[in-house]
Amino acid sequence: MGITHPELGAFTVLRIIAKFAVEIAYSKRRKVACIACLAALGFTFLSVDLRGENAAPEPSRVRVWQDSQIIPTSEEGLPDPNPPFDLFNTGRFHNYPYTLRHNLVDRHVPRTWRTLNLENEYLKCTVLPDLGGHLYTCIDKINGTSMFYANPTIKFARIAYRGMWAALGIEFNFPVSHNWMTVSPVNFAMTREPDGGASVWAGNIDRPYGMEWRVQLTLRPGRAYLEQKTTLYNRDDTRHRFYWWTNAGVQVWDDSRILYPMEFTAAHGFADIDTWPVNSEGVDQSIVGNHKYGPVSRFSYGSREPYMAVYHPHTRAGVVHYSSPLDLPAKKIWSWGSDEDGLDWRTALSDNNSAYVEIQAGLFRDQETYGFLEPQETRSFTEYWIPIRELGDVSRANPEAVLNLKRQVVSAGAVTIEAILNVTRELPDASLSVLAGARTVASACESLSPKNTFRKTFSGLAANTIYTVELRDSSGELLLRQTERKYDFVSHDKVHTGKQPSHEYPAEANRGADDFLAAGTDEESNGELPVALTTYQHGLARFPESVALNRAAGRLEEILKQYGLAAQHLSKALAWVSSDHETAYYLGLALAAEGDDQAARIQWEFAQQSGSYYAPAMMKLAELEARTGDRKRALSMIQEAVSNRPDLDRMGALEVAFLRAVGRKTEATKRLALWRQKDPISSFLRYEAMRLGESDPDLLAHLAGDPERILEISADYMRSGLYEDALDVLSRQYPSGPQVVSEPGVLHPSSYPLIAYYRGFCRYALGKDGRADFDAASRMPTRYVFSNRAESFPVLRRAIEINPNDATAHFLLGSLYLSGAETGPALQEWDAARRIKPAIPTLHRNMGYAVLQSGGSTERAIEIFRDGMNYDPHNVDIYLGLEEAMGKAGRPVRERARALQSFPELQSAPAALVFRLVGLLSETGEFDQAEHLLANRFFPREEGGANVRQIYIELKLKRAKAMAAQRQCAPALDTVNHLGDPVASLPFTAKGLGPFLASASSKHTVEEIRSVCH
Repeated sequence: MGITHPELGAFTVLRIIAKFAVEIAYSKRRKVACIACLAALGFTFLSVDLRGENAAPEPSRVRVWQDSQIIPTSEEGLPDPNPPFDLFNTGRFHNYPYTLRHNLVDRHVPRTWRTLNLENEYLKCTVLPDLGGHLYTCIDKINGTSMFYANPTIKFARIAYRGMWAALGIEFNFPVSHNWMTVSPVNFAMTREPDGGASVWAGNIDRPYGMEWRVQLTLRPGRAYLEQKTTLYNRDDTRHRFYWWTNAGVQVWDDSRILYPMEFTAAHGFADIDTWPVNSEGVDQSIVGNHKYGPVSRFSYGSREPYMAVYHPHTRAGVVHYSSPLDLPAKKIWSWGSDEDGLDWRTALSDNNSAYVEIQAGLFRDQETYGFLEPQETRSFTEYWIPIRELGDVSRANPEAVLNLKRQVVSAGAVTIEAILNVTRELPDASLSVLAGARTVASACESLSPKNTFRKTFSGLAANTIYTVELRDSSGELLLRQTERKYDFVSHDKVHTGKQPSHEYPAEANRGADDFLAAGTDEESNGELPVALTTYQHGLARFPESVALNRAAGRLEEILKQYGLAAQHLSKALAWVSSDHETAYYLGLALAAEGDDQAARIQWEFAQQSGSYYAPAMMKLAELEARTGDRKRALSMIQEAVSNRPDLDRMGALEVAFLRAVGRKTEATKRLALWRQKDPISSFLRYEAMRLGESDPDLLAHLAGDPERILEISADYMRSGLYEDALDVLSRQYPSGPQVVSEPGVLHPSSYPLIAYYRGFCRYALGKDGRADFDAASRMPTRYVFSNRAESFPVLRRAIEINPNDATAHFLLGSLYLSGAETGPALQEWDAARRIKPAIPTLHRNMGYAVLQSGGSTERAIEIFRDGMNYDPHNVDIYLGLEEAMGKAGRPVRERARALQSFPELQSAPAALVFRLVGLLSETGEFDQAEHLLANRFFPREEGGANVRQIYIELKLKRAKAMAAQRQCAPALDTVNHLGDPVASLPFTAKGLGPFLASASSKHTVEEIRSVCH
């Protein structure tokens, strides 16, 4: 990627040196000769210019560079080719239009990962841009330990939204937990800072919502902390749910201590409140070795303190996290625990059985709480990660210092106060004072350094006084202050521990309009958009005049691309409350999508009067002006908007594009430099630099790694009628080979049909012939091509208009409709594709499930799935869907089992089919066949999913119960008595069976068997 900011020039550096020397010379507190200082600083300057790239960093310069590292890594097969439409989803993860990455292979290979590296005097940090931008490790150079969990093996397990997840370092979670790109390549850059520091940037624009996260990790010269600045930006036109959690893995040992300044914790979903550190069961959960009773997953409650820490007596080191409660007020601690299941997770996630905990900081009180980020809304916040050494405990922390304040009773009337400090910068002539109220009772003056842990004991202090310790620098500025046992906690009388009351919505028949609105909003915040729309529709059936329900339904219909219905509901709401800027804005979106730009303009001109909708409405108006040919007017509107809101990166990118488009290239270049300082990872801005003459081969390789990045840029151009620019990015010859880094299954842009369809559409928009592009697209593979962009509607419709027999366009248009829960139009397009080209992969699977999920005929679904067995015989979902349809149709269990057994690759079938078939065979009494299916297979761990050990124990107990029912008591009891014995052909039985043997259901079944065979 390269450095995007130039080095400071020699003259600039010399001016800084001279200014600094003069300031020292005139310091009232430090009247020292500054000639030596100037000489030393001059030496530092010369060393910056002359030293080699591999030399140790000097205090005036932070080193930043790109490299690579070989790490043993789990092998991964190709992802699931079936699109995970929300309408088909029965779980909590909503992934469309991403693939599901469930195909984990039980072996590791050495893999070379790109690394982005930062180093100053105190810290050396490494970021892995191809693993979601994880901060992999940050070494404290003073003691050689890593602040974070630098797992020596990248070992995947099914934990994240899409499946694959690895435990390491810091993970950035937006807009959902373990987000879609957590182990995928993301955008990245490296920059230099004006103060001599350097930054590594990572971020991504997600495909479901079009929102962006961007993290800037910075080391500064002379500072012993890592600074993390995060920006969240909804660059899309509609609101979307979100949360943010910074999730830092920290390696721990049994004696490691979790040092959170809190007295209470809350469970997930705020189900209960408990005490901390000793909980209601009498367990001190601040000591990791006590996590013996399952996972520990608790949120801080009733504390406004800005720090949290983990300290390891084992290494006499640890890490502190600091963030103002105005930035990230929520904290969480997570531990797998060290019971049998927790130890199994250690094996699943590491090769050295190492343990870690996660210290997490977020915006909302728990991870069941989501907010909505409005269009063009941004959120920014800052965090600090501070290494600590030889402290023993933490009483107060901030970016200047970390303090452990200890009191020891010497006699009945006297105590000593010991202050143990780590500072994050050199503090010559610092002062440490002990106060009793406003009166200083003891003090010391010392020069402090991050290189050393400072200890000072103050003796002979009265025991009946509460003391305060203050740290000040040589100028007298207060750096840190702590009063013994004084923290910003909620009063105990306002906290009620135990189970908390939960809110339940009334039965639908008893709901009012507000209940429907609240329930639908909850469902939206959980990502269940089709479900939420159904809730709003049910509410409108009873309360058709509700303004709020009409607004909510119309807004969601716009998000789901159901533009005609959206316009109806929003028009109705606006007719009753004509001053509603939000409704007007969304109505403008729906009208524009329906082709009525003039009516949309009227709504947006009204909406821009509102502070909340000024920016998004101005953007839509500017795009409209540009599409109609008035680019100068569009530019003027964009410039007005960004002058009021300089955080609007997408509008800033359009400013550059419009300046270039109207021939003002010098201004475009200047503004490009400004916006790239704000957002150096923007692919659009980097492409604009290329349009302005800059060479950037790394960008072309980056875009080649995911063709959707190319579509993102082209869609931004197309919305503003910049079809020449869109055609340019769509027509590039993109590289291939080792310089192109992709996640598994990603097609090269040259074989991605949507690239060719968009290219043909742009040619037609420019008055050229795009038929050749459309023809090329129709012959390209559709596996792993999941259409969801609104811009694809006119593109695919134009392709079908040109060639009604284009099966690929019909297929992708059907997927686009179903991405918005429109089953009828989707099936219509897929029916057309099926008539023309029935062998399109996943076509029958999609159709069969669409029929099932929309309440259609089970017999039709069965017919579609059976036909799919001929055209798509290796698609496991065909067989699972067929079995589900047969079950709904009341077909016999044995017939359903035979349907699954007809899968041609049964020996390598995924766990979902195996587990389902084992269950069916156990119902038909075919126990030997069922157990044989589990033999000599690898079953990856899945958090919250079915566990093969549970499947196995249930199978064995069903077998024993069947034998007992036939009075075959000897083998039945023998089976029960040896349930936990390992079986050589079933490797998973070697350990980990205990929790399933001890479950209530297992115990109950065993009692039933013993009662029959007593």
